[in-house]
Amino acid sequence: MNITFDNVSFKYIEKPILDKASFSITDTDKVGVVGVNGTGKTTLLKLILGLEKPKSGDIIISGGMRINYLEQDPKFDESKSLIDIVMEKSTKEFPILEYEANSILTKLGFVDTSITTKGFSGGQRKRLALAKSLVTPADMIILDEPTNHLDNDVISWLEKYLIKSKKGLLMVTHDRYFLQRVCNKMMELDFGKIYLYDANYDNFLDLKAKRLEDEAHEKQKLKTFLKQEQDWMNRGVEARRTKSKSRIQKFEELSKIKFNESKTFELSSVNTYLGKKLIELKNGSKAYGDNHLFNNFSFILNRSDIIGIVGENGCGKTTLFKILMGLEKLDSGELILGETLNIGYFSQNIELIDPEIRVIDYIEDEKAIIDTLDGTITAQALLEKFLFSREVQYTKVKMLSGGEKRRLQLVKTLIKNPNILLFDEPTNDLDLYTLEILEDYLLNFNGPILVVSHDRYFLDKICNKLFIFENGKINESILSFSEYLEEKEKEIKAPKEEAKSYKNVNKFPPKLRNELNKLEEEIPNLEAKAKDLSNELKQSSTDFHKLMELQDELSNLEKELDEKTNRYFELVEIKESYEK
Repeated sequence: MNITFDNVSFKYIEKPILDKASFSITDTDKVGVVGVNGTGKTTLLKLILGLEKPKSGDIIISGGMRINYLEQDPKFDESKSLIDIVMEKSTKEFPILEYEANSILTKLGFVDTSITTKGFSGGQRKRLALAKSLVTPADMIILDEPTNHLDNDVISWLEKYLIKSKKGLLMVTHDRYFLQRVCNKMMELDFGKIYLYDANYDNFLDLKAKRLEDEAHEKQKLKTFLKQEQDWMNRGVEARRTKSKSRIQKFEELSKIKFNESKTFELSSVNTYLGKKLIELKNGSKAYGDNHLFNNFSFILNRSDIIGIVGENGCGKTTLFKILMGLEKLDSGELILGETLNIGYFSQNIELIDPEIRVIDYIEDEKAIIDTLDGTITAQALLEKFLFSREVQYTKVKMLSGGEKRRLQLVKTLIKNPNILLFDEPTNDLDLYTLEILEDYLLNFNGPILVVSHDRYFLDKICNKLFIFENGKINESILSFSEYLEEKEKEIKAPKEEAKSYKNVNKFPPKLRNELNKLEEEIPNLEAKAKDLSNELKQSSTDFHKLMELQDELSNLEKELDEKTNRYFELVEIKESYEK
């Protein structure tokens, strides 16, 4: 099965996205899509899905290919339960097994699958949409930033799931480790052209560098030729009359060629004075009811610290930031802040930006004249330096791509000229080019940085220390994030390896295999029986004794179902450990 683009062109108003783009991918490919923010990565996905129509050219999807799509901002019917949403595309021909749907939802952090999406955050909706796209039968999965809003354990699980999956994959993501491990092809959008590389991420970087080098060489040759021809053309009408008309015509044709010069920008901010006293936390504790985020945690922030803050979603990472900024209070303990602190806070929540405000007004509301390393500059001129054209500056924020909104947030954070940075998931939605610029800025920043992130590559590159939220505590570590994950993986594997030491490590024991097969038959039957009992309960609402009997029977059945489902998950993990 193939997805083929044949000379496809597309543009928004006057902004070209694709210019006679041609490529073909199959349902055996796992393709990572990269490109600068605003180049049209999400638009490319929508063209494949038929949500946008090309201005010219043909898009051919052959073989009756079934495609699942994870969009950036999914919406759901708030009257439906999570399990019903995930199961809604189940058919007789392509059924979705309920226990498999529950398994995926549990892996993605949804313990109670009977609740609705009312009050869900953007991250929760994204994880639910991911569960639905994974479990619904398909030949190709299209994922738009799948690792956003996932904690590291879930990212690791998703990575392994996609590596093992037999489905085709087309994925937009900024996660460089994810691209390297999952994808066998890379697709780059650049100035309306599409370049398809038969390579993983690391090899793609080498091939791209070679392509750019060759293009620069050809571009220089053409420029030299045009300069020579221009000199010839300028010699005067009399001289040109004796020359070939074909030469003149060729010059005129070549002169129409527009050179695509990549625009660049750099992040910078004026250094502001930072005293000796920065931030100190003494025996700090914070809890919400029975949920203890951290207890008796103490630290002193040093000028050279670049601290990665990691842990599961909901463990309290963003709450720690709010405490440091004075937006929330400790339950106990003492927070001491230096008098010279000028904190720059970069929120993960782009929903905080008013979508109806103009880009220029969003910056001018903070400052109209900005101090930079090169002197003062207007907000308009600064935005141009950050690749927001005059035309874009006077459009509304809602017209920007997700990555462009994040870049705009960066501008607003840095114009305050902070001397301490608190960055909450800064890599979400940023393109790889902007990520590298951000990393260089942070590594050269003259002040401490605390960063919440799930981006392993980013954390490995910039951080010299970790704060790890685990089991209601915050532990400090000087390991790199990858080293920490490796140590954690060894701790998890150790008991399993010990249990397997007396067995044939290459063979899943027949007894456990039979138990797993039996559970795969029993669980759907129990789920069906539970559903029948639930329906019978609704019909017996006036018969109290009957109601009590049915309720007891349903409770016992649900308990049995929970036990067998948990055992099923346990056996699946054991089976996977034998296959490694």
